[in-house]
Amino acid sequence: MKPPIRPAADRDADAVIDLWTEAYVTLGVGGRTTPYADTDFAHSMRHGEVSVVDEPDGIVGVVVLLPPGAPEQAVGRPGEAELARLAVAAKARRMGIGRALACFCEQRARAGGWEAIVLWSRPAQVEAHRLYESLGYLRAPERDSVDETGHGRVVFRLGL
Repeated sequence: MKPPIRPAADRDADAVIDLWTEAYVTLGVGGRTTPYADTDFAHSMRHGEVSVVDEPDGIVGVVVLLPPGAPEQAVGRPGEAELARLAVAAKARRMGIGRALACFCEQRARAGGWEAIVLWSRPAQVEAHRLYESLGYLRAPERDSVDETGHGRVVFRLGL
């Protein structure tokens, strides 16, 4: 069964911030070391489409889709949307939520007539890499980089 995906609302800020912090700081490897904050949520809401998956006990999945040209994009080029901050609660992993959120972004990008979706991930996030590759994303190693914190970024691209 497909999880229900809806646009995030301001009331979701705390839950989304907690989810990002769990996924990328508490359980994350090779990247961010500081918790997410209200400003991260506000920037994402202002510059992209933040979508969440609700379960009876709260939000268990979130993703941000940045349209082409959005100032928050880290690796997107003209005509490319950028999928960012895809996170699924540890208790809800392996239930298809991450896949459903990524597919939702693809549908939105196709509807927008955009050329491609790109994303970046940390080198050690191999489980996420397998998900992206299973959805048709291809590695774009020529676009890999090191961010301002000294951590590597590996880039994936899905042509639409």
